[in-house]
Amino acid sequence: MRIARYLVLVAAAGSFAHAADVTPMHQGLHQWPALGGKLMLVVGTYQDTTAYRRSYTFYFKEAKSETWYQTPVFDKKGLPEFEWDSTSGGETTLADGVVVARPDGVYFITADKKADRGYAERGDITVTWNKLVTDDKDYPDGPAYLFKPNFTRSYPKSALTVEAVLAREIKAEPRK
Repeated sequence: MRIARYLVLVAAAGSFAHAADVTPMHQGLHQWPALGGKLMLVVGTYQDTTAYRRSYTFYFKEAKSETWYQTPVFDKKGLPEFEWDSTSGGETTLADGVVVARPDGVYFITADKKADRGYAERGDITVTWNKLVTDDKDYPDGPAYLFKPNFTRSYPKSALTVEAVLAREIKAEPRK
């Protein structure tokens, strides 16, 4: 089974993503500059006869330190996820994510599909833009670096795939 993955790397001072900036996400280590340091993403795959998923684990390294800080993705309830997993049902991707670096910061954009009648049928897709932040006032006792939910966009009863929605989102702004 082949599930499309995307990784967008845009220079911090550079332009916004265009279709040419999209490359297939692959397993392994991905890193780019952020917040005066380096953000690293480790992508791995789990697969057996009934399940397939990708795991995304983020780390941040300050410029003058050798310490790699695990960087959780916080959900809307304020709970950290230290490993974010994509999901699929059959040959259909139900949740996935992309990383986008913009002049105003680095975002981990996730898309989750809820389909009532079947995985490949129309379904509600919710997109969340999670921004990489440090020492956030909303998490006073939280980690030094984290991805915080910044914006949500909905695609109700959409016939689009999760991959198609993410391709649209990388061209969009993190606000309506």
